[in-house]
Amino acid sequence: MTARIDRSLLGQQVGPLLVLLADLEPTLETEAVLAALCRAAAHPAGQRAIAHEVAERPELLTSHGAAATLPGVLRFIDAMLLAGATTVVAPLCPRCGKQRRLGRPFGGLRLCDGCTRQAVAMTCGRCGKLRPPARRNDNGHPICQACWSRDPRSWKACTKCGDQRRVAAMTDAGPVCTRCRTRPEHVCGICGRTARCTISRANGQPMCDRCRERWAVCSHCGTGASVKGGTLEAPLCARCLNPDPAFWKRCGTCGITWQLTTAECARCSLDRRLRRILTATSGTSTQIDQLREAFARVERPDHALDWLNKPGVRDTLHAVALIQPAITHQALDALPASGTLSHIRSMLVVAGALPPRDERLAALEPWIKRVIAARKSLEHQQVLHAYAIWHHLRRLRARLADQPASHHQVTNIRHNVSAAAALLDWLHERGSTVATCTQADLDQWLASKPAHAARSTNFARWATTHHHAPRLTAPATRWTGPAGPLDQDQRWADTRRLLHDDTIPTADRVAGLLILLYAQKLNVITTLTTQHLSHADGQTLLKLGSRPIVLPAPLDRLVNDLADATRQPPSGSLINTPSTCLFPGRWPGRPLTEGALARRLHAHGLQLRQSRNTALFMLAAEVPAAILAKMLGIHIKAAVQWQQLSSGDWTAYAAEVSQRNPEEFRQFQ
Repeated sequence: MTARIDRSLLGQQVGPLLVLLADLEPTLETEAVLAALCRAAAHPAGQRAIAHEVAERPELLTSHGAAATLPGVLRFIDAMLLAGATTVVAPLCPRCGKQRRLGRPFGGLRLCDGCTRQAVAMTCGRCGKLRPPARRNDNGHPICQACWSRDPRSWKACTKCGDQRRVAAMTDAGPVCTRCRTRPEHVCGICGRTARCTISRANGQPMCDRCRERWAVCSHCGTGASVKGGTLEAPLCARCLNPDPAFWKRCGTCGITWQLTTAECARCSLDRRLRRILTATSGTSTQIDQLREAFARVERPDHALDWLNKPGVRDTLHAVALIQPAITHQALDALPASGTLSHIRSMLVVAGALPPRDERLAALEPWIKRVIAARKSLEHQQVLHAYAIWHHLRRLRARLADQPASHHQVTNIRHNVSAAAALLDWLHERGSTVATCTQADLDQWLASKPAHAARSTNFARWATTHHHAPRLTAPATRWTGPAGPLDQDQRWADTRRLLHDDTIPTADRVAGLLILLYAQKLNVITTLTTQHLSHADGQTLLKLGSRPIVLPAPLDRLVNDLADATRQPPSGSLINTPSTCLFPGRWPGRPLTEGALARRLHAHGLQLRQSRNTALFMLAAEVPAAILAKMLGIHIKAAVQWQQLSSGDWTAYAAEVSQRNPEEFRQFQ
């Protein structure tokens, strides 16, 4: 029913209001003022009461509206602003000073919803937290809404399932719980799938539960936020869906995030939980502040909140915060080892709170110490220490040259040290030592064919060379060539597929092509960064060895696209970190593991070992060993072995190159 005003009472009741507004808002017509009064109150009695209070207290229209005794006065002020009033001012909350919708009066002044909850907050008689009361218990003590919702007395028997549960809706048949509540199925306005939906208050379109929790990069402004409208291809945030500031409410904590309620936004909720978890008894350190600031810049706070809900994450974070006086790698090593602790360590490194270190090598050293300490003989401990530390670890550090150790390098050392320890334990059980070991003892050990027999021969030869054992002869396994068939046709077929199949992820295409065309190992591919790329004369160069190679088209475009994608945080990463890795992993600051990359390439039907052997065999037959070693980054001895295996004659290299067709590679595009 349309609100109407009794014009017979204009002079007696509304007349003073019209006179007042004629001075305050001379540009507004009388009909506009009357229409605003009609929108503020539906009945004539309410209209007269509003007009009387405003006429008696004109200051209500000029920023003192919080002192109004009638809520209709606030509605009249809003209606006047919509009508185009310029002198009338929307009132501010007397407590927080923010321009929000005012509600109940306290102490003669009306407060916003957030301040109202603070004003009526009482200590809950059950949980002890300061919250607005929802009920009172039998003793008259207040109970907050959260505790009352968990109280069985607030539950009723569901008419569908019969269980005592919290009521979600009242139907003609009776109360219905949240599990049995039925919602109609609609076509979601964002993802387009048919599912149970709720009508969005933002755009009036159906929205499924999955899209209600969806976060994406806004197609209009480019910021990461909760999806409020648009489509999956072109999602829109709240600001871009409806730029009217009066339509949206703000986060009750930061006052910045545009949303449909004044509840705490995800970013503020994340910061509050982190402060509670990371605050130690003696205060927070600079390193903890750096970690929290890195979390504050996270693009997906919902992912970070889900991570905090995982078992053990909060306890591990709190244990890290309790480390005094400073957080170091040694202090973190003293905590119980877990994947969560390793993840937190990587975030501290990326945030600048910890210096970076080689985690594989750092984990190898304490493992070697434990293996050495487990030996019962002091002589065997000394021999194993010399073999593991001064032989394997020294050689590995010299080979790495400040580069991170690969998975295969660390695994090879573990296997060799374990084999040596097994041989020493076998000798100890027989009442012998490595110094008194005879050739018959070694032959008996090898004849028994234990699991470590093949790798223990390396230790036997080393012990003989370094005079820890008498002259022993142990067979050495020499490489005689690649195992498996070399299929050149399959290699080029896989190359064509990776070059032109856009359904395969770009990272997998580039990794597979580096194996098929340049015979690269997985540990080399995963450590590639944007620093290995360069551009000159319109060409893209990739440095795999000491000499960069020119990438042909369309491989150069794929590599450049992969380098551009590194500016975005990897999928599943908790904090936003600038990464230079061409193949970033899920943990911040770390590249993709070799095993993960191998699984991804195997899923596309690639035989990695066979493909690399075929590529290296063909390249060794055409390129001299010295150039091959510099281009591919392999050892010169390995290049010579492959060249001898392929019977390549580098003396005819120059003559062959002069006769090559420059269009040879294009036949595979």
